[in-house]
Amino acid sequence: MGTATVMMCFTLKKETFDSEEAFAVYRTIPGICFHGNAKSKTVCDCGEQGDKIITATSDDGSHIVIHLYHFAYLTIDLTFVVHDTRHLKPLSAKYDLQFIKDLERSVAKHLNEFIEDSKSLCCPIRRAPGITWTYTCTGDERLIETDYEEIVYETQSKWQNIKIAKSREFGNVLLLDDEIMLGESDLIYTETLLGIGKNDFKNKDILILGGGDGGVLHELLKQSPVNILMAEIDEEVVIACDKYLKKVCGDTMKKREGTNYKIKICDCVHELKDALESGRKYDYVINDLTEYTVGKEHCKLSMKILQPGGKYLSRGDCLSAINFISRFEHDVRTLGYEFKRTDVHIPSFQETYCLYEVRDQTDTS
Repeated sequence: MGTATVMMCFTLKKETFDSEEAFAVYRTIPGICFHGNAKSKTVCDCGEQGDKIITATSDDGSHIVIHLYHFAYLTIDLTFVVHDTRHLKPLSAKYDLQFIKDLERSVAKHLNEFIEDSKSLCCPIRRAPGITWTYTCTGDERLIETDYEEIVYETQSKWQNIKIAKSREFGNVLLLDDEIMLGESDLIYTETLLGIGKNDFKNKDILILGGGDGGVLHELLKQSPVNILMAEIDEEVVIACDKYLKKVCGDTMKKREGTNYKIKICDCVHELKDALESGRKYDYVINDLTEYTVGKEHCKLSMKILQPGGKYLSRGDCLSAINFISRFEHDVRTLGYEFKRTDVHIPSFQETYCLYEVRDQTDTS
């Protein structure tokens, strides 16, 4: 069992919305929504501005909350108890777009001369124990509903919660602490981050920060580098992606070490500091960490261990995450470096993503 919540709102006419005639109509809305089967109606005052709350239930436990606001606005949150969770799937006939639009029209017709406009969320909010949670948000906190059908793998590592979700459109998708990291559809992310076709990796020495999904390592090995060191803190991510993200990493991570690469389970910051202390230099440092750990320190340390003419390639965040993007770019400029930003739509993110190439502006090589 589960619930499907339909959300509707109505702009009311200011001249008549708070009349006795209008309120009598508002009180009968539950009967319209429950086809005459509304029980246990309650009406109460809400706040100090004269708002009213009307609630009602039906025999199966479904319920409605109607909020009449003092600024001539009416919201309806209608939660249906769903006995068969198959009816919670997208395009299920019982609570589909047509059902919601028909319900909105019925309520609007009932309100008749008291309304100016009506709107409804075109799909229900689906909740139930045991079903896959499909809601996430954009970088500027707008709601997105994904098409995940099931969680094919989940574990809690020392560092984070790790999930692999199965998407109809994007294949398997890696989630870390419920944030989308990469889907099998997202080769464009890896190719753009690396600048494939623009950057020359042949016979180059490369350090990858993070990269536990294996996508960056897998694509770099096709470019014939002399050596790659991948410093990933969470071995459980490597294990999960090696098994469930094959379209991203292939068989690259079956072995932790090859003729020209090594996967090292460690804190990449320690690896950066060790390189700085030992004088080790890289042609490329590639930051494929989660957004929340992409910071000023990583950039500063990475730039210090580059060969003359070397590049720091870094993931940023979604274009909509304006605070993160502004801070990242300010930090790079403050450190005295120049950058090129490439914005590209990443399928499983359902957003445009910002990726960076950073160079020392004093380096003329």
